[in-house]
Amino acid sequence: MMQDMHDGLGSSLRMALWSVEHGHCDEDALADVLKSCIDDLKLAIDSMEPVQSDLLLLLATWRFRLDRHLEDTGITLRWEVADVPLLNWLSPKCALHILRILQEAFTNIIKHAQATEIRLSTSVQGDQVVVSIADNGRGFVLEQAGKQGGKGLSNQQFRAKVIGAEVTWNSSAAGTIFCLRLPIQAHWESVE
Repeated sequence: MMQDMHDGLGSSLRMALWSVEHGHCDEDALADVLKSCIDDLKLAIDSMEPVQSDLLLLLATWRFRLDRHLEDTGITLRWEVADVPLLNWLSPKCALHILRILQEAFTNIIKHAQATEIRLSTSVQGDQVVVSIADNGRGFVLEQAGKQGGKGLSNQQFRAKVIGAEVTWNSSAAGTIFCLRLPIQAHWESVE
């Protein structure tokens, strides 16, 4: 978790400081960086909240922060969570991976999709809990998105792999459905 904060929040703050010191940052850009840093810090703090293996409690905590952020975008959030089993492997470190994966999905929608609605739902499929995020945006071509220099999608894949999960995207001109498939039972020794 310390490494994650160092690489995320620490890196953003260092870049902001460098930009200010060298006169490369106007007030609006600095305000955006600082807002992003505050959001990043809150996400890390949320992941440390005791959720007693309850994914829905983790999601509810995240939604509290998400609602306020989405208000500024004009995007409607449809929250369609259903009961899911407890995930006994859901440590703070795993929770942070899950929150960062979901945060990236929402960030991509807000920045690129031109969506007016996002639907987040949970379900159980076999031995997995599935968190789905669907938008009504313009969609994208997965292969092209991976080649455009951003690391968000590959970071989502990496984080999912670390916790024994999977991520998938199904995208068309009618929107995108992102799925995070979490194992109900851990299939690894430890991610601590």
